[in-house]
Amino acid sequence: MNVLLNSQQLLNYEQTTPELALAAIQASVARYQQGIERVIKHQADLPTWDDLVLAVDELDADLQGAFYAFLPMADRDQQWQDVMGQAFGEVEACFTDKFKNLELYTLYKRLTDSAIGQNLDTQKKATLTLILKEYHRGGVLLSSEVRVQVQALEAQLQALIGQFQYNFTDSVSSLSVHVEDKGRLTGLPDYLVTQLEDNAKAATLAGWLITCDLANFTTVLKYAEDRSLREDIYRAYLTRGASDPKTDNGAVIQKIAEARSDRARLLGFDSHMAFSLASKSIGTVADLQTFLGGLEQRIKPVIEASNSRLHSLAAEQGIDQIMPWDVEYLHEVGRGGERALTESQMQEYFPLETVVAALIDLARHLFGVQLKKIDDPKAWHPSVSAFEVIQDHASLGYLYLDALLHEYKQPDTVQTLAYRHRRTDAEGRYHGAVVAMISDVRMGTDGVPPLLDHLALRKLFHEFGHALHSLLVRTSNHVLSDIRRLGNDGVEAAGKLFECWVWDADYLASISAHHQSGQRLEVAALRSLLVQLRADHSRACARTLSLSLLDFDLHLTPRDGRSLDDRVRDANNRAGRWPLAGFEKPLHGFDYLVAGYDAGFYAYLWADAHAWDLFTRFESAGLLDAAAGRSLLETFFEPAASRPFAQSHEAFLGRPLDNSRFLKHNGLL
Repeated sequence: MNVLLNSQQLLNYEQTTPELALAAIQASVARYQQGIERVIKHQADLPTWDDLVLAVDELDADLQGAFYAFLPMADRDQQWQDVMGQAFGEVEACFTDKFKNLELYTLYKRLTDSAIGQNLDTQKKATLTLILKEYHRGGVLLSSEVRVQVQALEAQLQALIGQFQYNFTDSVSSLSVHVEDKGRLTGLPDYLVTQLEDNAKAATLAGWLITCDLANFTTVLKYAEDRSLREDIYRAYLTRGASDPKTDNGAVIQKIAEARSDRARLLGFDSHMAFSLASKSIGTVADLQTFLGGLEQRIKPVIEASNSRLHSLAAEQGIDQIMPWDVEYLHEVGRGGERALTESQMQEYFPLETVVAALIDLARHLFGVQLKKIDDPKAWHPSVSAFEVIQDHASLGYLYLDALLHEYKQPDTVQTLAYRHRRTDAEGRYHGAVVAMISDVRMGTDGVPPLLDHLALRKLFHEFGHALHSLLVRTSNHVLSDIRRLGNDGVEAAGKLFECWVWDADYLASISAHHQSGQRLEVAALRSLLVQLRADHSRACARTLSLSLLDFDLHLTPRDGRSLDDRVRDANNRAGRWPLAGFEKPLHGFDYLVAGYDAGFYAYLWADAHAWDLFTRFESAGLLDAAAGRSLLETFFEPAASRPFAQSHEAFLGRPLDNSRFLKHNGLL
C-alpha cells in the first residue's frame, strides 16, 4: 500500500516529507512526458477520442493532482518551500511544452475535422474547441524563430514573478507595527487586542504586534482612536513591496508588464489585456471598458459626496487636514450614538463550528448534498477537517476545510484549491473531485472559540461557493470539469453568489448562536448593523474599482510613458477615493498581479454584478428554496466549462444580466 494514501485514498499528510513529495511529483512528471510521447506515436494513423483526448486528459489530471495535493505544505519550512518551488518549475514546464507541441496539436486538429470528430456529442466537441483554443494561445503555430522569442519572454516572466513574490514576502514580514503603549490601541475590539498580544508573544516581544494583513489594516483604520497608529498601519500596508530599496517592486512591475505586452504581440494580440480576456468570460477589451466606465460614472459622485461630509467631523476630532488614514475612522465616528449591535458584538454569535454547520445545512437544502465528516483525515494540520461529498447516495468526491489561521499559514491566505476534477476515464471508471477550501479565521483565545466577524463570514461563504462549484460539476473529463476555464471572472461568480447569503439579516439571524448562551441575534439589530456595513462595503467597492482600473491601465498600455505613480493617482481619482498622501505604492504590493489575476482583477466586480442578479431568484423564492437550488445546480454548476458563462447565467434567470441589484447593494442606484 502507498504510505502517502489513507483509507479514503487521500494523501496521508502525516506521513509526507519533502523528499517523498518531490519524488511523487517527479514520478508524475516522468509519466507525463513518456505518456505524451506514447500518445503521439500510437495516434499518428487515426486519432480517437479515447486514445488521444482521454489519454492526455488522464496525464493532465495525474500531474495536476500530484502537485496541487502538496501545496498546503508549501509554507511549512524552507525545505518545503524549496521543494515546491522546484516542483512547480518542472510541472509548469510540462504544461507549457504541451501547448507548444505541434505534433500533438495536429492530432487534435485532425480528430476535430474528421468524420469521427464531427459526430461527437456536444460536450466532446466543446472539449476539443477549448483544447484547440489553448494551443493557439500557447503559440503552437508560430514560426520557430518567434517561438524562441516567446519562450525567452516566458522564462523572463517566471524569473520576474519570482522576484516580485520574494520582495513582497520579505517586505510584509518586516512591516508589522509594534505597539508598547496599550493606550494606542484604544477603540480596537477586545478580541483583536488579545490577538495582537499573542502575536507579540509569538515574536518574543513585549506589548502588541499588528501584522500587516488586510483584516488588521481595515480594523485599525476603522476603529483606532490614536491617529498616529492609523497612520503607521496605513504606511506599512501601502508600502508593501516598496519599504526597502533593495527589494523594491517598482522596476519589477514595469518589466513584468512590458514582457507580458511583448509576448501578447508575438502571439497575435494587441495587448496583454486582449490576450488575457481571450480566456475569460466578459468578452473584449471594449466590453470591459464599458463595464468599468459605467461603474466609474456611478461610483465616483457617490463616494465623493460621502467623503465631503467628513470635514465637519474632522474639525470635531481636532483634525485640521484629513489624510487617507482618517477616512474610515471619520465615517465610523459619523455614525455616532449607541447602537443596538456592534460588529464585535455580532461576532460573538458566529463561532466557527456554528458557521460550518450552517454551510453544510445550506448545501443540503439547496443541492441535496450531504457532507459526511471523515474521522482522522490525516490532514496537513490538526485543525483541518475533511468531508466526503455525497449526492443521491453517490460519492462525488472530497472536501478539505482548512479554516483557521494556524502555524505554517500566512494571514490573507484565502483560496480554494481543486486538486482533482470530476472525470470518467477511457475504461469508464469514475474519478471524483478533491477540493481544499482555505481561509484565515483567527484562532480563539482564553477558552473562547474562533469567532467570525462579517468579513470572515464573507470569506468563508465565498470559498464554499468555489468549493461547491468544483465538486458539483457534471462534466465527464478533466478539461471541462476545470472551472478555471471559465476565466477567473466566471469562476468568481459562485464565490460572490454565496457571499450574498451573509448580507441577509433574516438568514444571518437564523444561523446565529452565541458562543456561550446559544442565543440567536435579533433580526432588527442585525439589519441595522448590515446597513452600516454596506456603507463600508461601498467604499471597498470603490477601492476594488481603483485597483481594477490600475490593472487595466498597466496591462493595456505599459509603454505609454506614464510612471507607476501617475497610474496610481489616476485610478484613485477615477474611483472618487480620497486623494493619496503621496508615498503610497499599492502596485508594489498588489500580489494579484502575479497570482493569476493580472489583467483580470476586475473579475471581482463583474462577478459581483452577476452574483447579485442570480441571488434575486432566491430573494424571491426563499433563501433555502430547494427548487431554485436545483435549478442553480443544473444550469450554473453542472455545465462547468462546457458552455460560456453568460449562457449559464441566462439559463438560470431566463434573461441576460441586469446589474441593478448589484448597484443597489453598493448604494449606486
